[in-house]
Amino acid sequence: MRQSRAFVLTMLLLVPLFCSAAGSPGGSALRDETGPDRIVITAGTTAGVYFAWATAVAHELEKAHPSLSVVVLPSSGSIENLARLENGQADLAVSANDAAEAQNERRSAEDGSADIPLRAIARIYDDYYHVVVPSGSKIRSVTDLAGLKVAIGDPGSGTALIARRLLGLAEVSVQEKELGIVDGLNALQKGDVDAVFWSGGVPTAAIQNAAKRMPIRLLGLGELPRQMRATYGAVYRPAAIPPGRYGITQQVDTLALANLLVTRADADPDMVTTVISTIFARRAAIAAAVPAANQTDLRTAILTGGLELHPAAAKYYRQEKL
Repeated sequence: MRQSRAFVLTMLLLVPLFCSAAGSPGGSALRDETGPDRIVITAGTTAGVYFAWATAVAHELEKAHPSLSVVVLPSSGSIENLARLENGQADLAVSANDAAEAQNERRSAEDGSADIPLRAIARIYDDYYHVVVPSGSKIRSVTDLAGLKVAIGDPGSGTALIARRLLGLAEVSVQEKELGIVDGLNALQKGDVDAVFWSGGVPTAAIQNAAKRMPIRLLGLGELPRQMRATYGAVYRPAAIPPGRYGITQQVDTLALANLLVTRADADPDMVTTVISTIFARRAAIAAAVPAANQTDLRTAILTGGLELHPAAAKYYRQEKL
């Protein structure tokens, strides 16, 4: 990828300066007469698809608009991304659909209005839930995890949100370890945890790399995806990870959910239009860098569940005659 870790860390330190220069929390993309000249995207762990996708988008935005500077921030995942969006640290956030809907509902319940709610720009690709165990483990189902040490994801991640929902439906209590995908897989290799939960695109590079160091297996989720859909809504759907991924030889039944590019309802319309038009104009280049982006499609981009589209995004799709 184009950005080095040093560059990302430098940009992270500069974000407060960006935000203070921007003025109001909802307007942190600085504008000239033709649109924004700086955009901050909060993504996810550097080992995950969120960060890779956001970095590829940033690269294409800067190529298409040479005067534009795009900063990609690493994070623990969806929930932290949405918090950054709300407090003005970012203009755009990558988030799982469930986390974005839950955040809007929470804010509405707290203040009775959600006066500056979250809005979707596009559905970008789907996440698949992974439950990773050593290939020689006796663990065969989620119920077998009872009492064991499980890496459920970073605090503030969508992975942890789903983990707790799944375990609750399965009526399974585990020893939770709030570890992200890289630390979780390292702990799995050392025997410090018995399983690692992860919600991400297929393939996820961190799991691919782990599979080269140690034989792994993915647990099927059985009826839990249907129970998740019945309990928490259509944001979840039964899905499958096909054979051949991560060295597995059989299909793994799991659940999937959409990932969205999210902004605030008061976000600069020019910024939204600039981003969404570039994503679709340069879709092939983004997908060449991040295969999950092959799922980004005009026909499905508007399927953002309970999260409404930003008006500028809705206008763009109308102009595309969708």
